[in-house]
Amino acid sequence: MQERYLGDIHDYFKFLFLKFLSLQLDMKVGLNWYLVNPCEIGSSELKKKDGEKRKFLNNEELKLYDKAIINEFKKFKNKQSRNLNLFTRETHLKTYVNFFNEPINCNFRKQWLERALYHHRNQQIIFLDPDNGFVKNKTGRISMKYVLAEDCRTYLRNNKIIIFCQFQSLRKKTLDHLKCIFDDLNDSNLKTSMPVIRNRTGPNTFFIIIKPKQIKINLGKVLEKYAQKFNKVELIKVV
Repeated sequence: MQERYLGDIHDYFKFLFLKFLSLQLDMKVGLNWYLVNPCEIGSSELKKKDGEKRKFLNNEELKLYDKAIINEFKKFKNKQSRNLNLFTRETHLKTYVNFFNEPINCNFRKQWLERALYHHRNQQIIFLDPDNGFVKNKTGRISMKYVLAEDCRTYLRNNKIIIFCQFQSLRKKTLDHLKCIFDDLNDSNLKTSMPVIRNRTGPNTFFIIIKPKQIKINLGKVLEKYAQKFNKVELIKVV
């Protein structure tokens, strides 16, 4: 996540989901933004012009999904208003989500993750929101744009359900891409049988869930209800 993306269409679908989870399970959900300062990645990152998918704010169907979120996100059409710390202090979503706002540190990733875990010590479900999604292993500054396999294993060792956001490949069909992701998860000892949430947001995103076996929370029914509630959301079983 980078601050320039705050309030874009992917944020909208993320918070639709987290708010729904919180209400259905009667618990607060943790969010680790995996916040990145683009200056630390390099000059090419600063030149990017993405993060401006805001037409959904005027889409008659999408506006009805959650008017409270829409009203908050309208101000983020102005780039100068995208202040993540201010947003997390003022948003109504803080009732449902516990935000971890500390930027990821490439050189001290393990310590950063330990602080994130402590911050979310009272949350059972943690949403991980990297720029790009999951990768088995990556080094250097570019690694800040991913959730790594070791990050996931650390959360699972601490008895957390993790959900991470993954952008769908524009070059692969949906099921082919998901199979590649699940193969990488299996290779990393991160096997999951949970269905995947697909958000048809152009580009599409997946919400992929890994749940420790010992946790008895039944997410299956909640996911089914969520997919039925929103027309732009579908539930995919990967076999």
